Amino acid sequence: MKRNTIALLVVLLLGALTFWLVSHRDRSSLKKELRDFAYADTGSITKVFLADKSLHEVTLTREKVDGVMQWKVNGKYIARPDAIYYLLQTVHDLSIKEPVSNKAKPGVIKQLASGAIKCQLFVGDKLVKQFYVGGADQEETGTYMLLSDVSDPDDPINSTEPFVMEVKGVNAYLTTRFSTKEGEWRDRTCFKYFAPDIRSITVEHKDHPEQSFTVTQSADNRTYTVTTKDGKTVLPIDTIAVRQFISYFGHINFENFDNTLTKEHQDSITNSHWEHRITITDASNKSNEALMWLKKNDGFMPDDTTAAAPPPFDPDHMFGLVNNKQDFVVINYYVFGKLLVTPDYFLPRKKEVPIK
Repeated sequence: MKRNTIALLVVLLLGALTFWLVSHRDRSSLKKELRDFAYADTGSITKVFLADKSLHEVTLTREKVDGVMQWKVNGKYIARPDAIYYLLQTVHDLSIKEPVSNKAKPGVIKQLASGAIKCQLFVGDKLVKQFYVGGADQEETGTYMLLSDVSDPDDPINSTEPFVMEVKGVNAYLTTRFSTKEGEWRDRTCFKYFAPDIRSITVEHKDHPEQSFTVTQSADNRTYTVTTKDGKTVLPIDTIAVRQFISYFGHINFENFDNTLTKEHQDSITNSHWEHRITITDASNKSNEALMWLKKNDGFMPDDTTAAAPPPFDPDHMFGLVNNKQDFVVINYYVFGKLLVTPDYFLPRKKEVPIK
């Protein structure tokens, strides 16, 4: 009886050990280099290279621009600070949500082989991390990824073990943070001025030229004038309203680069007369111009309307030409509306008489 009990205990122990080894095989049998996706020292990263199977590539580099360290896109454009922040945060906080089951593994590997984004992280010229970013898992709360061993930077070895990755606290898939589209990384600043450096702002309205105006600020930032298009000085003016208007140009962003129209369609729009034009001249006599055109409505019906049919033009967006007429973009009225005022904006407000 005693021997049977011992034999039973041995069988149970061997069974438990076998179960533990099988259930932990994916984790324990892999080299640490092939499951350690995160890179903690993101402050040392100087370059990120992203490429997909459609031959789209983006190179993000940290370099000095006008004496300040900034990220650039493909060596040509300033990068969006928020996009860089989320990318580096993701790289820092990546963790394994779960291994891919043996049943699902062939399909996931096939997906990664055909459509993954390769991400390479560099410190100086040294490749310190390389992994492949696939699509979302079935719950769309994790992202399929596969890591490379870069202990030999000249010949990184790709793992054959994909994982479902996550960032703790982020209940979404992460693929969009590794976009290979140049426009997704570019900074979307239209105007960015230190208010005292502005000398003049001219706002022109095509359909109402009499409502066009120029605001002028003296070099000592103490004197302001508002003149209409025909040269008449607007008097009296509310200097607080003028200062507030000038301050709006501290940071104005457009919504996005347009990727819906062909180049020919864009050219047909920009060759037509603009609807609004804003021109700023700074203390060094350098001008910056933004042109705007009405955007035809695509059938959108605003919620706050009683109209029987959609309006002919988009009630929320315009097309714009910014950055020395190099970039055709989409502009949001919510952001730009406060810039497209008329001379009445600068008139003193009537003081309300308190009720006695």
